[in-house]
Parts: sequence; C-alpha cells; structure tokens
Amino acid sequence: MSDSPASKQPIVRYLDKTPALECPHGHVRRVITGGAGGVANVHVVSVTEGSPHVHSGYDEVYYVLAGKGRISLGAQGQPLRPGAAVVIPAGVPHALEAEAGQVLEFVIFGVPPVPIEDERARPRKPGG
Repeated sequence: MSDSPASKQPIVRYLDKTPALECPHGHVRRVITGGAGGVANVHVVSVTEGSPHVHSGYDEVYYVLAGKGRISLGAQGQPLRPGAAVVIPAGVPHALEAEAGQVLEFVIFGVPPVPIEDERARPRKPGG
C-alpha cells in the first residue's frame, strides 16, 4: 500500500455494524482494519485479560473507555482506568489484566494500517 495522499480515503464505519470476534478473554470488533482508508486500524476491544505479546509491524495506541486494570509495558506496569491513553511502540511487549469483576473496554488505533492477514500484524509471544 502506498502512503501517498491519493491512497488515503475518507471512511465512516459504525461499531454497531461490526461483528464481534470472540477471543479467549473477551471479544474484538475490527471497525476499520486492513488499511481501509489508509490512516489507521481501529478496533474496539472488551476483555478481562490479554496475554503477553508483541507486534512487529505497527505501533498501537490504546484509549480506555471502561473498566479498571493494569497494563504491562516491557518491565513496567501501569494502572488503567477510563480516559487512559497508552502508546505502545512496535516491538514493545505488552499485556493487560482487568481488576476482579471488571471488563476493560478500549479502542486500539494501529499505525500504520496493516491488514490482519499480514504476518507483521499478528501478535507473537515476546522473544518468539
């Protein structure tokens, strides 16, 4: 995909029109993915836990909408609550866990937009 301005297109998508894809600890809705629009992937996630993983092909920004918990970024841990914004550069191992009885709901912005089929987009275990 070219990063030229001509390859970037306006796009409007709706969360309520996006199917939920189940994952081991919740679900994800890939509102915009695969580079549609040429700006960023936009996913809305609701989970109680996220296993330690790393992405090599893109940076992520998490914006927490609901729930409380913690995120591990490499060796550092940080609390999470609604309104938190977390920047995760490509290659930084990360994991999260909701507090007991909580579900973390957040938006993930992935930049640059990478199709989910692209190997660089797939989460892998740190060091793997």
